[in-house]
Amino acid sequence: MFKGFIITEHLKSRIVSKALILACIPASLAVQNVAAQEANNALSPNFKVRLINLEAPSTEVFRYNGSITNPSGQEKIYELQSSLPPGWSVAYKTEGMQVTSINVEPNTSKEISIEITPSYTADIKKHIIPVRAINQGDTAVVKLESVIKGTYKMEISTQNQVLSGNTTTGSKKEIFLTIKNTGSMPLENIELTTQLPSKWESSFEVDKIDKLEPGKTKDVKVNIKVPDKTIAGDYMVNVSAKNSNLESSLAYRMEIKTSLLTGWLGMLLIILAIGFIYILIRKYGRR
Repeated sequence: MFKGFIITEHLKSRIVSKALILACIPASLAVQNVAAQEANNALSPNFKVRLINLEAPSTEVFRYNGSITNPSGQEKIYELQSSLPPGWSVAYKTEGMQVTSINVEPNTSKEISIEITPSYTADIKKHIIPVRAINQGDTAVVKLESVIKGTYKMEISTQNQVLSGNTTTGSKKEIFLTIKNTGSMPLENIELTTQLPSKWESSFEVDKIDKLEPGKTKDVKVNIKVPDKTIAGDYMVNVSAKNSNLESSLAYRMEIKTSLLTGWLGMLLIILAIGFIYILIRKYGRR
């Protein structure tokens, strides 16, 4: 009885020891997995952007500046990818060159700029743009925030919607224009200019608009002076309205006709020339 008791206690001790060993194995594996994960994270690329949140109208480019760090002991090439809303585009640049991937030396960083061009009709809200740097299984992600705060739009047209007219040589032509802010943001310091044929002149009643609120219009008159002796025909007059954000223009076709007085003088000269030739023939034709 005593001997059997000793054997039983001995078996129990061995069973408990084995149970403790088996219980420690999963914990040990978990520790190893955590250590491996931390080591893997330590070798993953570090992708940082200095300012991730930018605001701009839909007509401007969002420009972000950041860096990619290669913490490993080997040179790596990181492919650059992003998820964009429909109609948007992105360009990656480093050292002044546009790229689609970036080569980073071991334990060094390289500067990168990201230029995101929104759609002209982008919604007025905050858009999240994930950008990834990928090397085989290593991926770093940065989420950029592009906030569309409005749109700049402008139209220039004639008041009667007619883009052609006529006048005579040596005269002036008045063109009545309408400038309209069709965007959602105010337009400031709008300058009006013309592109004319050689030696033509123009003058605006108002050549600068200080501010034009969304949905508002401004009527402007421009005088076009046609030089004397301009050959009859069709000419183009280009009128532009622009500021630091955008430009709008129209092309106005100008038909130049010979003046009535000039026409009569021309006919008179032709008649006098014919008469002079007739007299010469009558006088000297028989000799």
